Amino acid sequence: MPSMRSRSTADHRQGAIPVAAKDFRRRARGVFASVLFAAVIAAEAADVPPPAAGADTPLGAEMVKPGLYRIGGADGSTLLRVGGSGLVVVDSGRAGTYRPLITEIQRIAKTADPPIRALVLTASGAEQAGNVAQFVQAGVPVIVQQRAYARLAGDSRAAAAPAPNAFVTYDTDYLLRVGDVAIEVEHVGRGRTGADSIVVFRDLRVVAIGELFTAGTPAPDCSSGGSFAGWAAAIDHVLWSDFELAVPSRGAPVGKRELEAFKTKLDALAARAASSPSGPSDCGPQR
Repeated sequence: MPSMRSRSTADHRQGAIPVAAKDFRRRARGVFASVLFAAVIAAEAADVPPPAAGADTPLGAEMVKPGLYRIGGADGSTLLRVGGSGLVVVDSGRAGTYRPLITEIQRIAKTADPPIRALVLTASGAEQAGNVAQFVQAGVPVIVQQRAYARLAGDSRAAAAPAPNAFVTYDTDYLLRVGDVAIEVEHVGRGRTGADSIVVFRDLRVVAIGELFTAGTPAPDCSSGGSFAGWAAAIDHVLWSDFELAVPSRGAPVGKRELEAFKTKLDALAARAASSPSGPSDCGPQR
């Protein structure tokens, strides 16, 4: 049974308080076509392109480390943490990929009814949250940072949702325990988007960083509060973690050296934007 708790810096070492996860799952499972699902779809409709043809095409999977798998395709990836007491999914993937994602999870878990205990989102974009509604329908609790949740569903619509318990929100950080597996979720501030989080698998020395790293040209989501300067600060936060591999949504896992070089690039882009003759254009983080 998973235990979940939002925590502050002061109680970081105190562990997690058990939650009645089975009751939670039973309540969430009863909600099918909720207003929230419609809100999620409406909120993302302007930004999400229609699913590509062949969306049910099987996804690929690779083992990052024993007990941690990466599942995905060209449009991004999902991480699957496998423990003796259940599974945790990090990011749900782009809309239209739920069935092939679950098929791959079933294959890895070697069961037609994989015990998914939680879905953790690193952000609220199309690649992270495209299949949230399907996970909620399956009775899976969704762990998401407060501002990302507001972005996902819209403040008023989220407040009016008939199944608020389907989402577990946090402010700065969150500790999730599934049996003997501990998973730490940390909000790194307004980085590429207005609310980015990382997921730390401390026992494996791996951190999931979502869209905080790209091998291409960095492009902050200015409409949600992202910026080059905020993004650089978020990478600096990541670098303080103890890890060997950082796994982004796209591209190969990277180490601290690659992240340090990427931060240098972001710092340069932020400085260039701040000194532009046409005026600052860094999409400065909202306050």
